[in-house]
This record gives sequence, C-alpha cells and structure tokens, in this order.
Amino acid sequence: MSADTAAAQATVDRTAPGVATGAWRAFLLQMALYKHVWHGTVFTSVLLPILYMISVGIGVGSYIDPASTGGLDYAAFIAPGLVCSVAVMMLGNDMVFPVFGGYQDWGGHYLAQRATPLGPLDILNGHLAYAVIFRPFTNCTIVAIVLAFFGVYTSWWAALAIVAAALVSAALAPWLHFWASSIKNDANLNMIFRFAVMPISLFSGVFFPAETMPGFLQPLVWISPLWHGTELARAATADVAPALPPVAHIAYLAALAVAGWFAARRVVQRRLNF
Repeated sequence: MSADTAAAQATVDRTAPGVATGAWRAFLLQMALYKHVWHGTVFTSVLLPILYMISVGIGVGSYIDPASTGGLDYAAFIAPGLVCSVAVMMLGNDMVFPVFGGYQDWGGHYLAQRATPLGPLDILNGHLAYAVIFRPFTNCTIVAIVLAFFGVYTSWWAALAIVAAALVSAALAPWLHFWASSIKNDANLNMIFRFAVMPISLFSGVFFPAETMPGFLQPLVWISPLWHGTELARAATADVAPALPPVAHIAYLAALAVAGWFAARRVVQRRLNF
C-alpha cells in the first residue's frame, strides 16, 4: 500500500451521519439511479394520464350528463383524480421492484449502502423522501400543467392538487415499502399490484362519484388514500366541498403515513441491521 493510499484512507470519514444527513445521502443515491431510468417512467407517469384525459375525460365524457358528476364537466371531474393517480402509478414503480431488489443479488443497492456509514433508517428515509417529495412535485406538476391546457380547472387554487398528490404518496409509500420489504419471493410481487395498487386506482372516486358504488364497496372507498387525496384535489381544482372537512382528509393521510413509517422501519431494521 502506497503512502498516498494510506493517507487517503486515513482521511475518510467513516462515522455514522446524523438523521438528516444520512437521509439526504440516501436520497441523492436515488436521484443518481433515477437519472438512468427516468425515460422509462415517462409513459406511466405523464403520457398515460394525458391519454386518459383525451379518451375518457373528453371522449367518454361527451356522453355523460354533468348532473351525475355534481354539475362538473366529466373532464373537470376526473382531472384532479388523474393528478393524484399519477402519484399511485409512480409508487408502483418506485416502491415495489426497487425495494425488493434492494435486498437481492439482482439489485442489492440497499446492501451496497449498508457497506457505507448509512444505517437502515437513513436508507428508508432517503428512499421515502425521493418517492414522496421529488416524484410528486415533478411528475405530478407536469401532468397538472398539461391538463390545464384542457381547460379543466375552475379555481385558482388548482396548484394545491399537487400537494394532495404528495399527501397520497406519503400515505401509501411506507406501506408499499413495508410490503415489498416483507416479501421473500419475487413471484409474490404482483400481489402488490393486484391487491393494493389496482383496487386503490379503481375504487377511489377518480372516474365516477364514489357514492354511486354499491354500499358493500363503500368501505373500500373510505379507506383508500387516493379517495381522500382526490377529494382534496377536486376541492382545489373545481372549488367544490370535499366529502369530509379538509382537515379530516389530511389527518387520515397523515396517520397512514406515520403508521406506515413505523411498520416499514421495523422490517428495514430487521433486514439491514448487520
């Protein structure tokens, strides 16, 4: 070993970072990974909602009586739900295969991070920050701006729909992380899409009023984070009263986020605390 190499190793800071610093470093890694895969997310997180607006919002919407959607044009009715749905679509990409692969040989980026001073909570918090902050406030913003050209917003508060989408991400991301971290067989990953992502997307009042669903399915609506986010977003874009007071919707999403974080923390610490 040369003197220069020994000196360089001696100056490397191997102390554990603080909570904020550790999460920031893990977040930067997710950003570095995103630079290599961003083009693969354009269709699901940007183009697909636009196609929904053209084909469903405008095409199908031309046959729908506004009286059935609370006096709103159908395109204006589904627009806020599409903005929030983008958050759910992105979580399917960010919190399933990447999380599962983080512990496996065909990914292993979590294992690689544990070879550094980063701890399990740093890795968890950095990944969640990427999924809850960066992704909604970029991709959802792009979708919201593009949808504005369809003339679907009737309120100047429409920008708050992006905040609602971020709240949906915050409520769902830790639970998807917990689920993907708990699965040991990649054959079970599709269960997350079948029993979480798809039901949430379908039974959340995005494409039709939730109250028109059969009574036995109503509980699925009430527990869906996307429904609460869509209600908040629709109140912002169309200036209509949400089903519950806004603070109740926000409190529910916040409670899900906190509970999900504790659940994810338990699994991450168990699997990465070595």
